[in-house]
Amino acid sequence: MGDSAMTRNEYADLYLRVSIDRAGQTAIERQEADCRSWAGEQQLKVRQVHVDRGRSAYLDAAGRRQGLRQALAAVSSGVVGTLVVWKLDRLSRQGIGQVGEFLQTIGAVGGRLISVHDGLDTSEQSDRRLVEMLAERARSESENLSLRVRSAKRYLRSKGQWIGGAPPYGLVVQDGRLAVDPATGPVVRQIVDRILGGASLAEVARWLNDGGVPSPRGHRWGVGSIAQLLRSPALAGLLPETLKHADGRYRGIVRPWTDPATGQPVSVMAPGQQPLISPVEQRQLAAAFAERTRLSKYGVRRGRRSPDSEYLLTGLLRCAGCAERMSKQGNSYRCQSVRVGHRCTAPGGAYQPALDAAVAQLWMDRLDALKDGDPLRQAVVERLAAEVDPETVLRRASIQAALVDEQTARTVLDQDYYLRRILDRDRYLPLHEALTRRICDLESSLASLPAPVVDTGWLYSPVLRAEKWSEATVHERRRLLKLAIDEVAVSRGRRGARFVPNDRLVISWAEPLDGSATMGA
Repeated sequence: MGDSAMTRNEYADLYLRVSIDRAGQTAIERQEADCRSWAGEQQLKVRQVHVDRGRSAYLDAAGRRQGLRQALAAVSSGVVGTLVVWKLDRLSRQGIGQVGEFLQTIGAVGGRLISVHDGLDTSEQSDRRLVEMLAERARSESENLSLRVRSAKRYLRSKGQWIGGAPPYGLVVQDGRLAVDPATGPVVRQIVDRILGGASLAEVARWLNDGGVPSPRGHRWGVGSIAQLLRSPALAGLLPETLKHADGRYRGIVRPWTDPATGQPVSVMAPGQQPLISPVEQRQLAAAFAERTRLSKYGVRRGRRSPDSEYLLTGLLRCAGCAERMSKQGNSYRCQSVRVGHRCTAPGGAYQPALDAAVAQLWMDRLDALKDGDPLRQAVVERLAAEVDPETVLRRASIQAALVDEQTARTVLDQDYYLRRILDRDRYLPLHEALTRRICDLESSLASLPAPVVDTGWLYSPVLRAEKWSEATVHERRRLLKLAIDEVAVSRGRRGARFVPNDRLVISWAEPLDGSATMGA
């Protein structure tokens, strides 16, 4: 066994997960305590703890568990030799197919997976077979549980029972069904009447906020919260259903639930209760929303006046007065707080063509001024690489973070010995040697990890950059800006005064990842 493997095998990372993250729960803390106890018994140093809260291991077909991805990257990149989980089902409930991929990823670099509660160590061949068997059992248990839950929900829905948690604003739960809330129901009626009377969502939000009416969560109203409320079938007295993708993710589209036995929607209102709005009114609301929005190619409705693809600085602008986002209104970008009736002491705003041109020119000028070793150059290259090969970038970031930790630990050790003099020589030398060996191993791993190949010619050539910009669509130009810019703060100008970018704009330029090494810059 080489020195690198010996050093790596002194360290372990922990992976912890809970499917539902509730306030006051201690599941994560108890998992961590057990895993740390096991690592201590094995004389392993816990380097990092990766956590996924509120993530299902059964429905995660899209791979959205960032903690798991980082944990696997730490092992596969050689930062640690052991990945510890509290129980195998914390890792996966999708059966041997997914678990086999994890084991292959870990085993390919000589790593091992430990399941503390199951007493399993994949460095043992017999335990590997048991892991595969338990993975299939966990998948089967999840399937059976999911089937029972779906069956119970289907039965309750067929009886008109409300099973969706908190009811929509304007309604309350009464004996398992819905009734009109005498306090908030009239507010919903006024909202509906104003929208059907021609008022915009922004105007209604401003009216509610000016009147001191709290939103469902006790905050100020926004355009999105009103639109979401009015789209709920429950307002029309019908049980709602949120559509899902094939992989189990919610699509964000709500429609009336249809009873499979009858093919008809089901009323959710309590006996003697009338819905807040009629089916005709809800269709009129839907028609009004459709008139004011467009359907994207992904099936998502976006406002006609401010779609993502239409305005260059969408998502980049912040009001310097309140830090709220800015959106297009008329021919200018304006503070979103003012638009929906929130308070802003110094609302930012600027003429759209002038602001677009100013930010684009500042972006060009900043890239023209790039020098060797400029942090912005490294940040842009990292973001380009993340677009090309995100997994390799994640592994590189894991090694870099570990390298910074070890270098910091060695610095502290040196200070304890040379400055604070709290360590004797016999204790200091072996610790210093171990940390130095660990740092060398990580530096070697980082050097051997292939850097993603990215096209950076345009980054260094003003001519190529100008050509790339002129040929790009608005969406592509925004992507180019975001490679170098995190956000642009816009302050309020004086009425009638000329727009001077350097006086009104503060740009937050991109920064390299912590501890990153040069990557093709």
